[in-house]
Amino acid sequence: MSNANLYQMDCSAIVYPYFATDKIQHSFTMEADLDREIDPAQLKTVVQRLCERFPTLFVRLHREKFGYKLEHVHDVTPFIMPRPKFLNMPYDLKNNENLIRITYRGCRLAVECFHSVTDGNGAITLLKSIIAEYFRELGEDIPNTCGILSPEDAPTTAETEDSFRRVFTSAKETVSRSGRMAFQFNPDGPFAPWHQTELSMPLSEIKPVAKALGATLTEFGVAAYLYAFYQTEKGRTSKKPIIMSVPINLRPLFDSQTLRNFALYFYASVPQGTNLTFEDVLENVKKEFKAGTDKDLLQRMINTNVAQQEMAFFRALPRVAKGTVLRIGAAFCGEAQFTSTLSNLGIFKVPDELAVHIKTFHAVLGQVPKNHILTTAYCYNGTLGFMFSSRLQSREIEHNVQRLLRERGVHATLRDNETGAIL
Repeated sequence: MSNANLYQMDCSAIVYPYFATDKIQHSFTMEADLDREIDPAQLKTVVQRLCERFPTLFVRLHREKFGYKLEHVHDVTPFIMPRPKFLNMPYDLKNNENLIRITYRGCRLAVECFHSVTDGNGAITLLKSIIAEYFRELGEDIPNTCGILSPEDAPTTAETEDSFRRVFTSAKETVSRSGRMAFQFNPDGPFAPWHQTELSMPLSEIKPVAKALGATLTEFGVAAYLYAFYQTEKGRTSKKPIIMSVPINLRPLFDSQTLRNFALYFYASVPQGTNLTFEDVLENVKKEFKAGTDKDLLQRMINTNVAQQEMAFFRALPRVAKGTVLRIGAAFCGEAQFTSTLSNLGIFKVPDELAVHIKTFHAVLGQVPKNHILTTAYCYNGTLGFMFSSRLQSREIEHNVQRLLRERGVHATLRDNETGAIL
């Protein structure tokens, strides 16, 4: 096999194959509803044209004695499939299933990724590029703007690099990865298959509400989500704090164009107290945002990730032993440190020539072992959406967020993501 087909795992991707089980894996989906039904044959033609443009995304796992690499796959046929009943189902890693899925049903087109491949930024770039090329195939003149990549261009080193290793500065300038154990929202059940509920609202209504409180939309959204848990668990006997994991896209801070993983996380929490208002929670979140997004701190966190993986001891461990070490570490530094995640993907931007063909955009997180509900936020065409992905029958958290917004004059609507039914 040519080494040109193999890519070293980036410093974020390396953990996910070791954490994966037959039932739960770390994955996510970016999806869009188009203005027409998708033709599978045309979709395959378009995706094949883009395959060599995204060599680090059209991949499968390659096993070696001391770990994993990503192997570029040149035939896109097995990547493309009808949309399944449930999103983000486990990949068959033992039999080298390809690590992204391009799915379609009716007018809905989606890119689903195993997290070793990329983060939300890379998946969005691929989704937009597929849609743009699809409509070019129909004779439309779609410009390569707003992050759309052309199949006529070769992939650049900047797009395929591991940005963590590039911006690494010193193994001495690191931070501790241990932290508090968080409250786990873990009702006894009944549990349901992994499902998604979207809370959507006009951007023009929520922006002034957040601005009046001196908060960004992300700060407001994280505080609202935290407060929803606080309302549900007020008076709880657990002494563990409610903590939210918030991903940070590092590209603008460190001048990166990579299509691979390049994000870190910081934690926002509900302070201890039995009679907190939403404003109390928001003020605490704003302080934690300022501290958690400090560039010097993020640099030290990058240094920590790279330094730990480059240790001679760790590199010399066989693949099976690496898995044992990483799983032990995850028990103390993984999902036990937060109650849930809120990932803000920002504005889904496309050129006007393409926007007329895209009705909606959604981002959906897949299951993780400990957290029973996860959330994304995104904005498209003047609408802000929160997508709650959950295995809980109850939608109490979702309704708590909706109630808070409505009390502040925001017309927020809850819908089932599969059926569109209002809840």
